[in-house]
Formats: sequence, structure tokens, C-alpha cells
Amino acid sequence: MGCNECTHPSCQHSLNSLGIGQCVECDGGVLVLDPTSGPKWRMACNTCNVVVHFFEHAHRVQVAQESCEACDASLVAVDFNKTRTPLPAGETQHTGCVFCDPVFQDLVELKHATMRYRGGGARRGGRGRGRGRRGNPKKPKDKMAALAAYFV
Repeated sequence: MGCNECTHPSCQHSLNSLGIGQCVECDGGVLVLDPTSGPKWRMACNTCNVVVHFFEHAHRVQVAQESCEACDASLVAVDFNKTRTPLPAGETQHTGCVFCDPVFQDLVELKHATMRYRGGGARRGGRGRGRGRRGNPKKPKDKMAALAAYFV
């Protein structure tokens, strides 16, 4: 079990402290804030492959103790840089619901996580010694050298 499934009441990484709301795709999942994902903040479902990217370039994103009156999701407190804030009127801080707040609507992007295949595996012809011979090997010049090379 990972931290996004743990329900320990005093742990700062548990589902109780970082869980935001029910997953929008699956029935039993909870969207959990990834506290190490900044400045490209994201929350992910703890059961399916839904990933929600939000609040890019924010300094701090924290899950508040209060919850939304409309959808019962936890409110999120966001602190933006004053030069790169997307908030209206140059505000840098805002607390609201990720799903219902009209200020946050344009800052949330839903995606599905995919595994990226990285090729590689066994490679031949690497760097350094021991690459082996390439091309045609040199042929012995006389029959005795050919015979000696055959038995070696």
C-alpha cells in the first residue's frame, strides 16, 4: 500500500491529508495531491490511471481543511508567483474547489496516465574494448598459418 491509500490520521502524506475528492472516472478512487510534483502540480487517482494537471508555476498548493458546499471535495489553497499569476486582477493567492470554482476552471486539465516504453535492452557494439571484429577478418597468408589458426 502506498501513501495515496494510507488512512493514518497524523501522517502528512496520507490519503486523509492529501485527498481532494472522488475520482471523475472510476467509482472507488480518490484524487490525491502529489506534493512533490511542483511546479507542474498534479493530482492522481489512487486506483485508476486518471491524472489531473493543474496550477502550473504555482509556488505552493495545499489541501485545506474545509470542503466545497456543492460537491463535498476538499478546498485547495494555491499561492502563485506575482509575475506569473493567472488569477484575475494580479492576485497571487486563492482558495477554492478544483471542480466548482470558476477561477480554477481554466487551470485544470484532465489526462490519463500511460506507461512509456523505453527501448534499449541488449545492445551490441558498445563503446570501449571488446567490441569484436567488424567486417571481414584477416585471412592467413599461407597454409601453415591457416592450419594453425584452424586448431587454435
